[in-house]
Amino acid sequence: MNAVSTAYRHLIHGLAVVGAAILACVLAGIIVDVSMRTVGLQPLQWYSALTEYSLLFATMLGGPWLVRVKGHVVVESLLLAMPPTLRLISGKFAYALCIVLSLLFVWYGGEKAIAAWISGEIDIRSIDMPRWVLYASFPLGFGLMAVEFARYLVGFDSYYSGQAGRSESL
Repeated sequence: MNAVSTAYRHLIHGLAVVGAAILACVLAGIIVDVSMRTVGLQPLQWYSALTEYSLLFATMLGGPWLVRVKGHVVVESLLLAMPPTLRLISGKFAYALCIVLSLLFVWYGGEKAIAAWISGEIDIRSIDMPRWVLYASFPLGFGLMAVEFARYLVGFDSYYSGQAGRSESL
């Protein structure tokens, strides 16, 4: 089980690194694009579409890692005012809700990706992209986010500062 846990942790971190690299490339491209415009050169026509695609993939690749390291915004003021038992129940409810919503996006993205694959749909912009590729990022990102929230639900850790879990090693 430890080997699976380690491989999964490396997968989450690896996807986050790829997402961060995508964002770094987007930043560099924006600097190039603005510089070209500033000196009077014609900007790259395809860069805007590439940036939009890149932001989608960076979000889906980095999202599971952000759940793992508690990087999403959480307002705990109401939670911390609750008695410990109610706090625990509320936390478990929030994790379950996040799992359900993540799995809903997995299902939606998977269904749309399959339909786009079958129909051969193309997203036509300055870059032609098979539409299924765009939808396929949803099952990957949201599926791994559901796994991360499941870790919190079963008690490996807590997303909230006032509720320490058993272990942060998984």
